[in-house]
Amino acid sequence: MKARPIRFCLALLLSFLTCSLTWADPAKPKGLKRSLVVSGQGYFPVAIRLQDKRIAVVLRGGAPHLGIKGRLDIVFSEDEGKTWSKPIVVNDSPVDDRNPAFGQAANGDLVVGFWRTANYDDKGRYDPNLDKPRNTWVTRSSDGGKTWSEAVEIDVSDIGWGSPFGKILTLPDQSMLMAIYGGPVQTKDNKVQRRQDHSYVYRSIDHGKTWRRYGECSNNMQLNETALLALPSGKLLAAMRARAGGVWLASSDDGGKSWSQPKRITPANVHPADLILLPDRRILLTVGYRLKPFGVRGLISDAKGEFNWEDHFVLVDDAIGGDCGYPSSVLLQDGRVLTVYYATRVTTHRPWGIHCGALIYHPRSE
Repeated sequence: MKARPIRFCLALLLSFLTCSLTWADPAKPKGLKRSLVVSGQGYFPVAIRLQDKRIAVVLRGGAPHLGIKGRLDIVFSEDEGKTWSKPIVVNDSPVDDRNPAFGQAANGDLVVGFWRTANYDDKGRYDPNLDKPRNTWVTRSSDGGKTWSEAVEIDVSDIGWGSPFGKILTLPDQSMLMAIYGGPVQTKDNKVQRRQDHSYVYRSIDHGKTWRRYGECSNNMQLNETALLALPSGKLLAAMRARAGGVWLASSDDGGKSWSQPKRITPANVHPADLILLPDRRILLTVGYRLKPFGVRGLISDAKGEFNWEDHFVLVDDAIGGDCGYPSSVLLQDGRVLTVYYATRVTTHRPWGIHCGALIYHPRSE
């Protein structure tokens, strides 16, 4: 008489475990293909579609996540992400060049903003407490990425320091917007003793040659690495990483001068983000996943631009450790999506080691 209740309880437990595993391991998108962009390097990739139809990715080489020999390189694909060129050096100074932002000006110039830090001791160990130069720079190419200008410093002295991030937007009026995060705006009466992260938008009206602080995404939260997206309506979106965890979304209706109160869209340790617009006007968010299983996840908004994290899907889930992610996506000409990412090691492609990888897939339909 007791066997039937036991079997019933076991069946319920099995059903619960199955549902839990299904929820915890969302399916990968249809037709997902994975390939290598470059090995031995590839941190912090930023991908854009160029005016000549090539896809270009700026990424970090020369050193691991931290290292004084860090430099910035660029790679290209002329066949929609199937194959990639060898890296071309964008900038390599005697100290650590890192944290790129990347875009193309209306006049065709390629523009890369980046952060340079000399905060390494005599043994080459990074120490943020050292009082050594750390600056924000921009370099440009007028020949499609073959050669790059001598880098020019951006004045971020009023925010203490400034690190660029993500895609640089070129708007219909030919102005450019770049996300830079740094400290609070400094005044004689405002001397901050501890680190505070603020996310700013810098603007250029001369095709990326010079930049000025234009707006702040939020001044009441600690926000940093910010992905920008311009919508056909003229509205701007900002997906920001919070020091407290997760990605928060805000919008601007005045070209980036002022922003709405941010709303949280991902859990803690799921960051940073990238945004692209799909052909059906929905928005694809790709994001680093620094929880087990480590990798990259995706999430598509509804028709109104609202996100529900419960609808997310897996792109990469075999990274060994949380030093991974930083996805950046481009819409392919056939309607599929290309997402690049980095990882230091993965279980399914161990020979790749530290690498930038490419994922090609069909975005989910509604």
